[in-house]
Amino acid sequence: MRVLLRIAGIFFLCFALVVGGFFLWFYTGLGLPKLEDLRSLSMALTSQVFASDGTLVAELHGEINREYVPLEEISPYLRDAVVAIEDERFYQHKGVDWVAIARAFWTNVVQGKLVQGASTITQQFIKNTLTGRERTYWRKVQEASLAFQLERKYTKEKILEMYLNDVYFGQGCYGAKKASETFFGKPPSELTLEEAALLAGVIRIPNHYSPYVNPEAARARRNVVLDKMAELGYITREQAEAAKAKPVTVRKIPEKPPSTVAPYFVEYVKKSLYNLFAGNDRLRARFGNLSPDDIIFRGGLRVYTTLDLRMQDYAEKAISSTLNRPNDPSAALVAVDPRTGEIKAMVGGKDFTEQQYNIAAQGGRQPGSAFKVFVLTAALNMGISPHKTYDSTPTTLTLPDGTKWKVSNAGGGSYGTIDLYTATVRSVNVVFARLIMDVGPNRVIQIASSMGIKSPLEPRYAIALGGLTHGVNPLEMASAFGTLATGGLRVEPTAITRITDYEGNVIYEHDPKPVRVLREDLAQTVNKILQDAVNYGTGREARIGRPQAGKTGTTDNFTDAWFVGYTPDLSAAVWVGYPQGLIPMRNVHGITVYGGTFPAQIWRKFMEKALADVPPTDFTQAKPKTEESSEYVTVRICSESGKLATPYCPRTETRTFRRGEEPTEYCDVHTEQGAMVRVPAVVGMTEAGATAALQEAGLKVSVNYVYTSQYPAGTVVDQSPMGGAAVKEGTVVYITVSKGVRPKAVVPNVVGMTEEQARQALQAEGFSCRVVYVPKNESLKGIVVSQFPGAGTELGPGSQVIITVGS
Repeated sequence: MRVLLRIAGIFFLCFALVVGGFFLWFYTGLGLPKLEDLRSLSMALTSQVFASDGTLVAELHGEINREYVPLEEISPYLRDAVVAIEDERFYQHKGVDWVAIARAFWTNVVQGKLVQGASTITQQFIKNTLTGRERTYWRKVQEASLAFQLERKYTKEKILEMYLNDVYFGQGCYGAKKASETFFGKPPSELTLEEAALLAGVIRIPNHYSPYVNPEAARARRNVVLDKMAELGYITREQAEAAKAKPVTVRKIPEKPPSTVAPYFVEYVKKSLYNLFAGNDRLRARFGNLSPDDIIFRGGLRVYTTLDLRMQDYAEKAISSTLNRPNDPSAALVAVDPRTGEIKAMVGGKDFTEQQYNIAAQGGRQPGSAFKVFVLTAALNMGISPHKTYDSTPTTLTLPDGTKWKVSNAGGGSYGTIDLYTATVRSVNVVFARLIMDVGPNRVIQIASSMGIKSPLEPRYAIALGGLTHGVNPLEMASAFGTLATGGLRVEPTAITRITDYEGNVIYEHDPKPVRVLREDLAQTVNKILQDAVNYGTGREARIGRPQAGKTGTTDNFTDAWFVGYTPDLSAAVWVGYPQGLIPMRNVHGITVYGGTFPAQIWRKFMEKALADVPPTDFTQAKPKTEESSEYVTVRICSESGKLATPYCPRTETRTFRRGEEPTEYCDVHTEQGAMVRVPAVVGMTEAGATAALQEAGLKVSVNYVYTSQYPAGTVVDQSPMGGAAVKEGTVVYITVSKGVRPKAVVPNVVGMTEEQARQALQAEGFSCRVVYVPKNESLKGIVVSQFPGAGTELGPGSQVIITVGS
């Protein structure tokens, strides 16, 4: 018995020592971050962004989003609201709410994971400034110990003041002052009860409860706060009900002063920095596990980028000099060095002060025929010859699931039986529709993804003509085409070469690693075909007098137009369209916008300047492979002239020559046989007058109608081909006739539809559509949950309807 008592005594002694040691550590905080560190954390250091030549282009600093104010300058409503909803026993506990912790601990043990917290305001402040956001029991213990020490060092009022100046309210706002100014346009001392409750409610999950993103959730959360304030006696029940009856009203977020140099590029750098630190625990640990935003805006970083200021200036001027009228569409341009992946220039829109959404890197727009390059590459990779022939007559194809797919060419006609090479150069839709039946959409997706397309791609046969579910952006298109420029080597695009701290210590250095994703001979064959697409095909407006390749892209309804092209030294993508919606570009400067018009012209203006001091370099030529021997080469020639064939030769054939004896000049036949006539210019005429003029010239006429306020009803607003063009007698000329100003239309009810169904329903009524995504449960993913204006509202033509879609 004595032995048992002795063992029990030893056990209880050890237990007492362990418990005593724990509480000694808890109350002293040995080995934990020092509270004095709070002072250094408040001294945020400005980060700087430099161009490739060392020029300072932007400063990133937290002061623009956080400004410290004393507690007496913060509305008592906000103080009480935050205490009520975040820590109702704030004035009773000593930094740690042991009752709440025990309750949360038991819940988490039962659930087997961390599902409930019990952080006091003091602990939240410690978490935000010292311990970081890792959700572990040990971190909670550290947090509790430091909170206890903080409560012994500062008064409750001082702790609440520090917390209200530090906490994040969403929309880039840290602290009550910036949040109050941003949300309501007033200092925090003037906040009303309902405004204070709204801000207090946002703290828990800023992105979800944001009145800008999810106004209904924000209202519901605000009302929860008001009820809690009434329950705890901060306000009366009558005050709570009166405040709950008021609508959620916030001001439009004021525009941030943009960088005066390459603002879209600077925003892309910020996003890249965030992704870098969010995804790298080792880098974040160097900054005391601060949040990525705090590291970027308070960490004193020195960020060295790939931006070439000369090229950036050329890009901006190429766009502004081409689309120079008030109602012109916008444009985006990205230029990438295909050898290193370095982004040399980026323009994400016409005016950053009006449109911060970066089409260049964020946008998802339909690429049209520019996506045919990936179909072509996938076909050649399978062993399909570029000289394989297909019937180009408009047709209806039957897909494997039995669906019928009606396909026609851009001009509506047929080119007869042509080979894949000619179909690419002349961008013939029907041939590519038939081609993908041989290739399959999955192979196209694999090739496109390996070459650099990051946007999600779904296996649809319409992908052959650029019919994508989510669209693509110019950055990934320029990067993917750059894979061809390097002969099949893929290099990830980057905007950042090096990051140091403010003392010059290197934190990060980019190391480009080329990866072969295409056979060299395959890339070289595609290069040859796309060179001819520029020299003789739809991309002729982009010619710059040096070895170059590229492809145009235009959507069926003329809402998106592209030119993506490259040389061995530089790859660039240009998109033209309206960021606010899918608005047809049928009358811009008097013409319908195709990829071969403004996009090709912008690309040419930019590349001529960007490469002015770079000696022309030819693409690496593939070594010929023939069945006879390496002494022979097989080429396509014009049957009439015997010279190298162009896509315009009426008859061509494939012939094998001894190396060195093959023709080197291209055929000068540029039209098909038949009588040629000039197309009369009929824009501005009446429909009857234009029809008569065209028919008198020996041409056929096809008419479509559009609403427009620029021309009176019955007036021709556009034609294709344009006036003055030489075409074959009997060619169909398409004219667009004004129907006058569209009458006001009624907004349809699209709530409950899928995003695509809602877009189509709104566009059918003449409205543009803007989409906002908010977190929802799985059943509402992709479903429209609200719209503004509501169904039944009468709006003028082209008005924008905002739909909120679950994500």
